[in-house]
Amino acid sequence: MLLLADFEFDAGKDSGIIYESLLPELEEDYQRTTTTLKIKDEILSLKVEANDIISMRAALNGWLRLIKITHEICSFSKQHIFL
Repeated sequence: MLLLADFEFDAGKDSGIIYESLLPELEEDYQRTTTTLKIKDEILSLKVEANDIISMRAALNGWLRLIKITHEICSFSKQHIFL
């Protein structure tokens, strides 16, 4: 069984930063999942394909957590100026 999850995130100008930050993660080779990350017009698109529900759950937990953390760091850095 092949499962597909497709998400779009409108993070505004932070979308580019999030995309660039997560690109190295795409280089990892996972046996049971395939992930695609794209950006267009400040919309970040995440697609995950998995062979089974357990792999899908694990992949989504990881990717959604990474996106959330990266977005929070962007928000935090705007509120605090580091010298």
